[in-house]
Amino acid sequence: MNSTILSKVEKIKSDSDYLAGEIASQLNNSESFFEENEIQLLKFHGTYQQFDRDTATKLKKKGLEKEFSFMIRTRIPGGVLNFQQYIELDNLANEFSDSSLRITTRQTFQFHGVLKKNLKKTISNISKMLLTTYGACGDVVRNVTTIAAPIKDKIHEQLRKDALEISSNFIPSSSSYGQIWINGDKYEYKKEEKLYGKCYLPRKFKIGITIPEDNSVDVLTNDIAIFLIHKDNKVLGYNIAIGGGLGMTHNKPETFPYLAKPVLFCEVNDLKKVLEEIIKIQRDYGDRTNRKHARLKYLVAEKGASWFKEKIEKQLKVRFDAPKQINDLKIVDHLGWHEQGDGKWYIGIFIPSGRIKDNKNFKIKSGLKDIIKTFKTSVILSTDQNIFLGEIKEQDKKIIDKILEKNLIVNKISKINRWFLACPALPTCGLALAEAERVRDDLVDKIDQILSKHKLANEKISIRITGCPNGCARPYAGDIGIVGRTPNNYSLFTGGDFEGSRLSSKILDKISYQHLTTALEQIFLLFKKQRNENEGLGDFCNRIGKDLQFKKLKEVLDDKVQ
Repeated sequence: MNSTILSKVEKIKSDSDYLAGEIASQLNNSESFFEENEIQLLKFHGTYQQFDRDTATKLKKKGLEKEFSFMIRTRIPGGVLNFQQYIELDNLANEFSDSSLRITTRQTFQFHGVLKKNLKKTISNISKMLLTTYGACGDVVRNVTTIAAPIKDKIHEQLRKDALEISSNFIPSSSSYGQIWINGDKYEYKKEEKLYGKCYLPRKFKIGITIPEDNSVDVLTNDIAIFLIHKDNKVLGYNIAIGGGLGMTHNKPETFPYLAKPVLFCEVNDLKKVLEEIIKIQRDYGDRTNRKHARLKYLVAEKGASWFKEKIEKQLKVRFDAPKQINDLKIVDHLGWHEQGDGKWYIGIFIPSGRIKDNKNFKIKSGLKDIIKTFKTSVILSTDQNIFLGEIKEQDKKIIDKILEKNLIVNKISKINRWFLACPALPTCGLALAEAERVRDDLVDKIDQILSKHKLANEKISIRITGCPNGCARPYAGDIGIVGRTPNNYSLFTGGDFEGSRLSSKILDKISYQHLTTALEQIFLLFKKQRNENEGLGDFCNRIGKDLQFKKLKEVLDDKVQ
């Protein structure tokens, strides 16, 4: 570390008595909110304190308190649920939240709008489903992601097994969670964290696992990216890459998005030990003085992957091979009907922004619950915020299609809509600088019209929008990234690739929402006129470079772009 002056959050963790703090006492007071120290600790327990930013200013002028509420995030390794768990989560959302269930880009569910008085009831009920919220947020290994499609073969089953085992291995050990949310003093308080220590990790830590031929999980954006290497339906071992992470801060070039870099190949029996050593290195060498410089990616960028490999080998007393050569990454679209591989079927269902709710036009929540309850399907959440239902018999497919059609859940969706991600942003996210989810549908409609006008509607283009530069919807890893800059203004990124193996570059530092689609149209026109045969949009933008794109946008929009 560069200094002995630790960040404020480090002191909060150190003094928390293994994440207990004063959460229990403040949970029972009459206030609708927690104090600052407990707000930080609550994240480890899977919840964020929020307030309605739409009403905050008006209430302040009247001398009234903000409208506080809480987001609760579950920990669901690989996004896998059984039908009973889904039904109970749906019921819980109706009782204690804004009634919606939101699929995150890490294969979990989030509840929004939970009041403080209902926090304990909600989290306690989740635990009764044999699920948890512990470690879904905070400076620990968070939910482990993998391919959502419930394919029944040895390789995909191994991926799901690995995701579950990795998640279980690295969940926090302190039983403060059980004492606060489940059984009170009856729950033995275990004050021990053999892996994490009393200060846990310097920052959040994400792990994803996949196979090279299906990078639908954007695996290289994780702190640890694992590629299962296989041949002839046999698992040979794992390629390990390290240092992925997308968060950055505007106007601070020392912060940056980064894709994981390959470090080694390990055999099956060594996977747990290798992962543990990487986590220990981050624990011991990660920057605890500056949280904007605390992710594993900065250690990797500064020390190099070979430094990590040497550290791991020295500690484990094993020499590891270099990563195996793999083919270019691919993205597989699992939406629609597919055979599982065991005589049954699964269906991937598109959920805009991952928001499962009913409104006057769509009955997504009611329709899904009807299908899941009636047919007792398996349920899997995906990293692109969609849902998969499995274990479906051939004879039930037509009935399910009719239920989906009746509730207007499955309509023909455009290519842009299919691959468009958005984070929640305003009005509840405290970090949001601009809108994201609330402008998603409007933006999709406008882009669809532009692409249709220029006969580009069949192009497969990934666009992601976030309300801030922290990157929850992975904006820097797609063809186009739109990142909240200030209220109503965005930075524009292009030149990443659809397959998630290259980051995009910033083209515009600031453009208003009103002029955003005009800028995008100019990029689409350049693409149409100058692309090579079979060249994707991200590859095209990367090839021509950001200067040419900026010049074109400046010609059309003049002083409206920066």
